[in-house]
Amino acid sequence: MKNNLLLLTAALVSLFFAGCEREQFNHEGADEAPAHSFSVGQGHKVMFSPGNLQYCTIGSHTTVEGTASGTFRFAEHQYEYLGEANALVSDTNTEWIDLLTWGSSGWHVAPSSEKDGDYDIESLCGSEAYADWGVYNAIGNDAPGTWRTLTREEWDYLVNLRAGSTVDGTDSARYAEATVCSVKGLILFPDQFERPNAIAPIVNINRNNFEISFNDNNYDAEQWALMEDAGAVFLPAAGFRGGKWLSTIGDGGSYWAATCNTDRQAYALLFINGLINASAECTYEKDRGYGRSVRLVKDVTPR
Repeated sequence: MKNNLLLLTAALVSLFFAGCEREQFNHEGADEAPAHSFSVGQGHKVMFSPGNLQYCTIGSHTTVEGTASGTFRFAEHQYEYLGEANALVSDTNTEWIDLLTWGSSGWHVAPSSEKDGDYDIESLCGSEAYADWGVYNAIGNDAPGTWRTLTREEWDYLVNLRAGSTVDGTDSARYAEATVCSVKGLILFPDQFERPNAIAPIVNINRNNFEISFNDNNYDAEQWALMEDAGAVFLPAAGFRGGKWLSTIGDGGSYWAATCNTDRQAYALLFINGLINASAECTYEKDRGYGRSVRLVKDVTPR
């Protein structure tokens, strides 16, 4: 039974990380950060949005070029994701979705598009800022340019390289897998973090290991409120989609980076079954057409 479970887990990890490679970056540690901020490069700090980005075809929103159809908002809670609702994606769907295809800022491709070919344009690559949801669009009451997407290098620095507080015996605590309000996901600790006294010691911090479990750190709503007040950020394991086909919903996290690779491929933060790849190079031919989670940030120091 145990061997079968290991084989099944290995198969899921292989599918989730298919075509993804890890590349090392050599960055120095960040300067001392304000409370509840996160270093994403040397001397460069950000704050995270209050929840994952969501989109609905109903209504309209402001863009840097005027007005576009549809509405963007943030999830009400950090642990919220929409799951099966994403299987209804279409230009006529009136439900909210939160697994968005890369570059679907409304500049060229609508987040509701089902056509893989819409994402196969090289002009969405390079330094074109309009491929970024936050740069291009108003989100809720926030004007275009308030928020942006982390780059591949920034995700890597955040998860693997930045300095941080010592938490429960682990120096430079950066992340830990956890379950929050019955939702699996990844906790990110701010540069300066102190575990609330009412919270049990946090285990398996900074561990990238096959045997780590989301259940090793488990929080109800009241406990998570304390962690959130201390600056912790939670990325729910919302899975991903290809068209209307959903995978690893509730078991794996898949978060877009702003960085593209080729005219059909881009990068993402991926985590599942204790394994984390913060700068995943996904080389499936139509990877940009995959729907993944989007978590935006706001700069608190100049880039």
